[in-house]
Amino acid sequence: MPNVAAVTPVVRTDLVSTLNIASEFEPYQQVDVHAKVAGYVKRIDVDIGDAVKEGQVLAVLEVPELEEDLARAHAAVLRARERIRLVSSNIRRAEAIARQAALTYQRMYSVNQTTPNLVAQQEVDLAQSQADATAAELSSREAAALVAEQELAEAQAEELKARTLADYATIRAPFAGIVTKRYADTGAMVPQGIQSSQQAMPVVRITQVDPLRLSFPVPESLVPLVHPDTPVTVHVPSLNRTFEGKIWRFTGKASDVTRTMETQLLVPNPRFELKPGMLASVEFVLARRDRSLAIPVEAVDEDGKESTVLVVGPDGKVEERKPKLGIRSPDRYEVISGLEENELVIVAGRSAFLPGQTVQTRTVSFDDPPAEGGH
Repeated sequence: MPNVAAVTPVVRTDLVSTLNIASEFEPYQQVDVHAKVAGYVKRIDVDIGDAVKEGQVLAVLEVPELEEDLARAHAAVLRARERIRLVSSNIRRAEAIARQAALTYQRMYSVNQTTPNLVAQQEVDLAQSQADATAAELSSREAAALVAEQELAEAQAEELKARTLADYATIRAPFAGIVTKRYADTGAMVPQGIQSSQQAMPVVRITQVDPLRLSFPVPESLVPLVHPDTPVTVHVPSLNRTFEGKIWRFTGKASDVTRTMETQLLVPNPRFELKPGMLASVEFVLARRDRSLAIPVEAVDEDGKESTVLVVGPDGKVEERKPKLGIRSPDRYEVISGLEENELVIVAGRSAFLPGQTVQTRTVSFDDPPAEGGH
């Protein structure tokens, strides 16, 4: 009795060749927040897991010397303003005296011009000297006012500087995100973050998780396929979730060591379901073939130098073929030549059959949708 061979016909179908690349979610941005001034932690308002908004207060430092500097600077501003008030008052008085002296001189001069010798020349000269002296005093007062205004501007600049430094004692979030690490507690001494001469301790770490970056290495052979907005499919095993994405950024250079190019997707994450560090699989479409002849991958023997298949002819005899194969989908090979549509190929137990052998056939179906994955 002839052996029974499981066979399936060569059919026409749509094929998609894909490549899956392991990838990892990364924060959109992440920073360890340092203090701009050294001080003791007076209070810290956040802990790990807290969502923060841009500009939100994270911690407040106690820096007594900054408060003293601000008080001194403010006192200097008040003194400068008082000096301006006093100088302005002196200017008004000097203006009044100068106007009176100038008017007296003008009257004496006019009288002396219309009625010579009515007023002694000595008195006219004296009035002129008095007018000149009061005008000079007014100029001096006005110059003092300019100096006082400059002193006020300098005092205000010092106050602004002191206030800015005092504001640095309040540590705020540089952007919206999640507190993913807390380094300091109340009472801890926090050094100035910009001092490179010592190991500066951060206060907290802020991580922006909406959106996330999905980074993955694209093999050098696929670099020509990478363009902005190239569609890809992303599968997150831990969430059993699959979604469509588009290429966002790429370096444009293959690494000399790994021969891959770093590529990224921008993934919205409004509900924080995705976490930095989660693994994902990015599926690239390498090629598509519509209505191509295809056979199941189980029908192909790839152990030798050339791929072979076993075909069962109408007479039930087994024949070995060496078809020319094209792209591979997750479950099928494209047949370029060497096989005809509806010919039967053996798909199971190939080692039990030899060319020329007569067999009975049992047709099995491969029409179920292919599982996700790729070559």
